[in-house]
Amino acid sequence: MGLIRNCSFLLYGTKHFGKSGFARAAASWDNSVMERRLEGKVVMVTGANQGLGFEAAQELARRGATLYMVCRNAQRGEEAVQKVRQATGNQDVHLQVCDVSSLASVDSLVREWEVAGRPLHVLVNNAGILVHEYSLSPDGHESCFATHTLGSFALTTALGPLLARSAPSRVIFVSSGGMYTAPLEVKHAGNEDLAGRRYDGMLAYSRDKRRQVALAERLAERWAGQGVGVYSMHPGWATTEGVKKSIPGFYSFYRDSFRDVAQGADTIVWLALQDMASLQPGAFYLDRTTQPKHLPLAGTQYGSAAVDSLWAALERMVEGKVKPVQLAAA
Repeated sequence: MGLIRNCSFLLYGTKHFGKSGFARAAASWDNSVMERRLEGKVVMVTGANQGLGFEAAQELARRGATLYMVCRNAQRGEEAVQKVRQATGNQDVHLQVCDVSSLASVDSLVREWEVAGRPLHVLVNNAGILVHEYSLSPDGHESCFATHTLGSFALTTALGPLLARSAPSRVIFVSSGGMYTAPLEVKHAGNEDLAGRRYDGMLAYSRDKRRQVALAERLAERWAGQGVGVYSMHPGWATTEGVKKSIPGFYSFYRDSFRDVAQGADTIVWLALQDMASLQPGAFYLDRTTQPKHLPLAGTQYGSAAVDSLWAALERMVEGKVKPVQLAAA
């Protein structure tokens, strides 16, 4: 089954995920939506100091958003903030230091926003890693899971009341086409079952990208009617420093087909600007278009019970460590 999944992924990806796929899709776009402005809107982008996060943050700032760039490292984060201010002329760009893989760090961010009382209109869950050595987060969870799944779940659900009060608002999960190669793994979430085999960083990454898609689905269902849209997206095969370092063999083989980072970030920006009535809640997007969430014969389908189990497991991990924002009376 794994071989079928991987073959399907490579065939589908070769056609759709590179720069040629982007060009075909872009030929029919109405780009007027990209001219919209974001003055008065507060935007948070995690993992914003480089790659897709930086590019998306810069484009959102260029459109007038009040921008909070969430970065683990204060020095690199401040350098990124200054670059965005200089490139866009928008001085309303701020650094938010937070390690999304640490529940204590996430809770500190939430408490800061609780005290500040500021709104939040767009949350982009972009922070991510792809490593090939097994490591644990400060809370004792496998590091890839802690960053992509647990951290984004904790941050999004804790800020949920703020997003609802700020509605219309939206949440964007930056997932990956790698999720096509993995079913929804729940049993070992948080400490991947590695007994008897080496740690497979690519498998861990793919599982977490699948989990992000499932979480977007469930959050969209839970927040229906509250004015909070939730979506996941695939940037395509984009040339970033993270890709070059994490999967050098794959990058070297397909590098002539890779799209640039601006093309990879395009759908993030589009999802932040598009009318919510024109978007499909819980959908998975590539190049401004909804995509299938499973490839033929890949065997990755899952039911509501599996998502229920994932949600319950994440709630147990977060309980008592990250509390939802408490809003002052309006």
